[in-house]
Amino acid sequence: MLRRARAPMALGGLALLAMGLAALSLGSRSAPMASAAVQVEAPLSPPAPAPPPASASAATVPAVLAQETPPAPPPVAPARPGERADAHFDRSWRAPLAGGLLMFPPSWSSEDGQYDLVLHLNGNTDLVEENYGFAGVNAVVAILNLGVGSGVYEDRFANPAGLRLILSRAQDVMVARGLKNARLRRIGLSAWSSGYGGIIKILQHEEFFDRINAIVLVDSIHCGYDPHSKALKQDQIEPTRRFAKKAVESKVLLSIVHSEIETYGYHNAHRTTDFVLESVGVTRTPTNVFQPLPNVPAMKHVVPNAYMKPLEPLTEAHRGELHVRGYGGTGPYTHMLHLIQFSTTALPDLVAFWGRR
Repeated sequence: MLRRARAPMALGGLALLAMGLAALSLGSRSAPMASAAVQVEAPLSPPAPAPPPASASAATVPAVLAQETPPAPPPVAPARPGERADAHFDRSWRAPLAGGLLMFPPSWSSEDGQYDLVLHLNGNTDLVEENYGFAGVNAVVAILNLGVGSGVYEDRFANPAGLRLILSRAQDVMVARGLKNARLRRIGLSAWSSGYGGIIKILQHEEFFDRINAIVLVDSIHCGYDPHSKALKQDQIEPTRRFAKKAVESKVLLSIVHSEIETYGYHNAHRTTDFVLESVGVTRTPTNVFQPLPNVPAMKHVVPNAYMKPLEPLTEAHRGELHVRGYGGTGPYTHMLHLIQFSTTALPDLVAFWGRR
């Protein structure tokens, strides 16, 4: 069976060079870096087929996931009356989770057993984990790196069983690690670069569109168009527009940060964001308010010292819980800086949103 064609990618060589340097500088402690936004493949795939039965099985998820057996956790000490639910929670090591890893940032805690979970798609594992901790997000974070290009993320979540499996495995981990009366409360999504392919697929499933409480897009949003008419691919933009409408009404959070990197054969992050803003009647305003770089160990040597400086703010737009920040820069190092800095550019929106509820 022929695989769907992919659009050409801009600045691919430079972006791959930047990712290679970042991976070498971080060494063996880091997960492989995934593709840059200029490498995001478009158009996204057609709408997903009809959902399977609610339970995920070896027939509905990739075989490698169905066969995954996480190591047995140490025995959990019994909770005493009046103790916090996380009093005996073991956060000493990352937990394997459906082909990814489940992290427990120092900012996460649970007094009564409820926990929020963020699924992050694409990006160096250490950078993502440390950014969530630096920002102070009170959530456990599942990080999934599947490879180069948006297609692997689209394919993984074209079937809703993909996300069902992650949520089910996360619950098992939280119980096994010792969270008393563990129960999932809110679900957030975040993505860098080509991870957006998975975000749009998840939003195309109504069962998850209504369940996702927050989305953070880190230089990742994009949209394909018809090569002749230039009309937007509606299946690629409509779920995000619908979610943006809910954000304007303060029902959910949508935080978007983007660069000026140009793409070919599909709309880049800036133009795609403009389409979303236009659909909800929100306009940009100029800004020159810088956000500082974070101080996290994993950022060391990711980009040359000459480029290691805060992103240059150009525009912003805010209404309800829809937040957009546009930054200057058109090269691969700029793209990497978005991953390095999203704890101070985008994640504060998530901390504030969940902190108010």
